[in-house]
Amino acid sequence: MMNIAEFPTQHLVKIVSSLLDSMLAANNQLPTTQITYFHSRAIPNISVLSYLTRIHKFAPFTNEALLSMLIFFDRIAKLDNGFTINSYNIHRLLITSIVVASKFTSDIFYANSRYAKVGGIPLVELNQLELELLFLLDFQLYIPLQDIQLADRANGPSNSCCIPYPKAKPIRRFASDPSLHIL
Repeated sequence: MMNIAEFPTQHLVKIVSSLLDSMLAANNQLPTTQITYFHSRAIPNISVLSYLTRIHKFAPFTNEALLSMLIFFDRIAKLDNGFTINSYNIHRLLITSIVVASKFTSDIFYANSRYAKVGGIPLVELNQLELELLFLLDFQLYIPLQDIQLADRANGPSNSCCIPYPKAKPIRRFASDPSLHIL
C-alpha cells in the first residue's frame, strides 16, 4: 500500500489532474443546469495540470490538502442540486478548494491575497468563493483517515471522482435556530 503522506506531491498533482481531466471530459457533455459563483464566462486557457502546478509552485500545499480537495469535489458531485463540475468552473473550484483544504489540514498556509494572485482572481472574489464553498459543503470539512485510505484504493485508472464518505449530520444554521433571539 502506498504511503500517500510521503508520495511526491508533484507526482500526485499529475495523477489528480489526469483524474479530473477524465471527469471533465464526461461532465462537459452534460447540460449546465445551474450557474454558480464558480462559473466563468469562458473556459480558461490553462489546463488543470498547469493550473495545479502553478498553485503548488507559488503556494505549496500538502498531499492531504490535494486529497481533501478531491473528496470535497466528490461531496459536491453527490449533492442533488444540479451543480456539475465542468470546464467552466473547475479552475475556481481548484483554487478555492486548495485554500479551504490547506487552512483545514495544515498549520501553515498563505494569506488569501497570495492565493488570489496565484489563482489569477481578485481577492474579493476568492473570499466570496471560499464562503460559497463552505456553504456548499455545509461546513463539513473533516475527512476521516479511513475515507482517505478508501479513496486511495478506489481511485484506480478506471474510476471517476467517486470517493465514499460518511453521511454528515445536518447542522442548524444560525438564522433557523429557534434558540437564538435577535434583538
